[in-house]
Amino acid sequence: MKLFLFDVDGVLVHHRAYHLGLQRAVGLLATGLGLDGHALTQADVDEFETAAVTVEWESCAIAVARLLVDRFRFAPVAGPIPETYWALAAALAAQPVTMPRPDFAAVARASAITLPGQRPSLAMLERFLEEVQDEPFGPSLTPVLKELLGHCYDITKGPAMQVVQALAVGADAYRKSYGLEPHIEAESLLETADRPFLAERQRETLLEGWRAGTLGMSLYTARPSRPPREAPDRPLGYTPEAEAALKLVGLEDIPVIAVGKLQYVGDQQGLPPEALVKPARVHSLAAMAAARTGKEFESIEAAIRVDAGGPVSEPLLRVAGDDVHVFEDSASSLRAVTRSVALLNEHGLGLTLTRHGIAPTGSPRAKTLGEIADHVWPDINVALDWVLQTK
Repeated sequence: MKLFLFDVDGVLVHHRAYHLGLQRAVGLLATGLGLDGHALTQADVDEFETAAVTVEWESCAIAVARLLVDRFRFAPVAGPIPETYWALAAALAAQPVTMPRPDFAAVARASAITLPGQRPSLAMLERFLEEVQDEPFGPSLTPVLKELLGHCYDITKGPAMQVVQALAVGADAYRKSYGLEPHIEAESLLETADRPFLAERQRETLLEGWRAGTLGMSLYTARPSRPPREAPDRPLGYTPEAEAALKLVGLEDIPVIAVGKLQYVGDQQGLPPEALVKPARVHSLAAMAAARTGKEFESIEAAIRVDAGGPVSEPLLRVAGDDVHVFEDSASSLRAVTRSVALLNEHGLGLTLTRHGIAPTGSPRAKTLGEIADHVWPDINVALDWVLQTK
């Protein structure tokens, strides 16, 4: 059977919401540091994605860390330096300065991952700490850099995630989902800015094959989400952003392996979500099992088990002999799927893999994707035309 694994943003969805949210979040956080006019451009955002920094609260945190270090270098900070980000921001907002805009594109290129599975935010944390270690302000700024870059996936601690999420889902949904008060008031960009890439004719062809049992498919995304469908409870801290994408493209019934689902299962096993989300192998392993069986919770459990060195178990065993097609706009995620399929084949499952890179004509991502993808397509519909017509 053919298994289709779809990334969401940049593949199925024209994700203006997250890009706009990222740009606005950096601008708002810069203003909060006493720096005006330092929002990201769309070209900067594209550079981060080309460097495989595709989670907005990671790229936001990296950009704000650059601003913060440059701010301390540019002008002395009067008074004691608070050890938490928001307290420091309040102090800096009272001491506004005008300084040159950082070269955010260069910051993005410096964030490119070199180690398999390494988080860009954690890699950049190491670099920023090394950069400031000999500065007079280095020891004072270290706790804030660790808070900013070391907790990108923790809504209770990560300033970048807090602002990006408030912009993405809106202040009201933020309160309901997290039980927290947002730092800003905003309407949901997800409801106003996103548009589908997937054409109606392709959607209907996919659904016809899925309902007939002739192909399996799942979405796998770094978007936050609700817990797995099989979960008995709905705790705080889970926003239905992946589900919003499913609704937008008309694939509401298709399984999706997203951050909230990984986090829910990971919490039960003492694993942080950043250890499970792509480019970690668990994400694509679970997506393959879910594409074959429709089971989200059990697929994640099986993926965690085999990734940790255990045996291949149900429902992951069901993918044996299948033909996997993955549609991605991230080279690091394609490499992760490659490692996942290799792992399963080491266990004798006999999978084949075709890697489809999705990048608009002229996009800088096309070259990066071409280094790992078997095919690079200008959009998902062209890719599906080829795959669905190929026996």
